[in-house]
Amino acid sequence: MAHFKKLFQSTPDNIHKLVFYSPNSKYKVISNINANKLLKKLLINLKINPITLHGLRHTHASVLLYKKVSIYYVSERLGHGDIETTLREYSHVVRELREEDEAATTATFENMVV
Repeated sequence: MAHFKKLFQSTPDNIHKLVFYSPNSKYKVISNINANKLLKKLLINLKINPITLHGLRHTHASVLLYKKVSIYYVSERLGHGDIETTLREYSHVVRELREEDEAATTATFENMVV
């Protein structure tokens, strides 16, 4: 995260708030292929198992969901057109969270019994 923080600080301001902004590029962004190459090189240099940007996106969303951030917010943050897309992509996380919620609900009502 420290490396990303440095990247964010060094990225030129741009009207689109792009992280991988490249003022010299025709489309003003670093291509996905080049971004993945740069990320892989950085992670290998840091002795971290490589992951793609898409993998980081998926990890980001999963961590937010496990931290109990609203699935509605996560869906919006990912830019999904509807919440069904988010539910479908992260059903494994939602299922695990439901099991935790079920256990918490049971514990809540068991603690009410005198």
